[in-house]
Amino acid sequence: MLKKLLLVAVMLVALTGSALMAQDLMKLIPSEADFVFQVNIQKFVSNPDVKKSLMENLEKSPEQKKAFDEFVANTGFNPMENLTQMVIFTSGKIDPKAPSQNAGAIMAGTFNPSRIFEAIKKDPNAGKDVEITKIDGFDAIVPKDKKDGFGIFLDDKTAVLGTEAGVLAVKDVKKGTNKGAASRPDFFAILQKLDINASVSGAGLIPADLKEKVKANPQAAPLASLNYFFFAFNHGETIEFNFNGEVDKKENVETVMTSLNGFLAMLKMITGQAPEVGEILNMVKLTAKETTVQIALSVPKAKLDEIKVKMEQRIKEMKEKGGVDVEDGKDDVEVEEETERE
Repeated sequence: MLKKLLLVAVMLVALTGSALMAQDLMKLIPSEADFVFQVNIQKFVSNPDVKKSLMENLEKSPEQKKAFDEFVANTGFNPMENLTQMVIFTSGKIDPKAPSQNAGAIMAGTFNPSRIFEAIKKDPNAGKDVEITKIDGFDAIVPKDKKDGFGIFLDDKTAVLGTEAGVLAVKDVKKGTNKGAASRPDFFAILQKLDINASVSGAGLIPADLKEKVKANPQAAPLASLNYFFFAFNHGETIEFNFNGEVDKKENVETVMTSLNGFLAMLKMITGQAPEVGEILNMVKLTAKETTVQIALSVPKAKLDEIKVKMEQRIKEMKEKGGVDVEDGKDDVEVEEETERE
């Protein structure tokens, strides 16, 4: 049963994107978190195209469809209707000796723990996998195998799923015995910049080892002065995406912008033989404000559909003209290069 619970949660994240991160959920993020990813589930499923896609994806996987239907029937909880918010967090520090890493999903909605527990009790195989118990006074679902995910209800509106370390960390923040993300002023300030109305948004710490590798590349070296990133994605009549980097010092912003403009120019040159890609790249905007640099893209959905049709038509014509067999995974540039060689 717990595995089905986890399957439903993971499925929603994989198929939709992330949830409106209200202030109360933000306060529950443990201080150990280095990456935060949120999905506005209500906003996603309210979009007809997304809802259709969700159901089609469910139908494609008999295992997921069966798990989803059984979960809803037995618990009376439909994640696409009763789940309002989801925040996923993970620590960037990997301890190979730890039994599990610090990661989890904090979910807000309307829960009925007693009915969920009854469903677990009625499941003939549940007793082999999990134990219904209490942890520090909170109702919990504890796996027999600690490598499986833990589940805990902080109240009838908030639940946490994840690794043992992640779930217990959130529980301790709730109890006041563990520090939350607010105890890290720099990172918490980045979380405050997230667009809480976006369909998907997130933030994270740029790893020190990655910054060291970046320094080895002369053209990319200025990017090593980026400490954090945050992004937002909106899906609707217009597809909007913006990626932001937080620079360590204001005086380093100019060199970071120069480096980013250089990479954008390089991409345009590389994709010069694919005019459809060029159309999209020409819509990319690079801006800077204070210590924040932003890469933004805003494309009307109708324009994306138009570009898709153009690409499909051009590939079809190339195949008919040059006899090129387009394999899955090859992009337009690769196809054109093969055509020229032939």
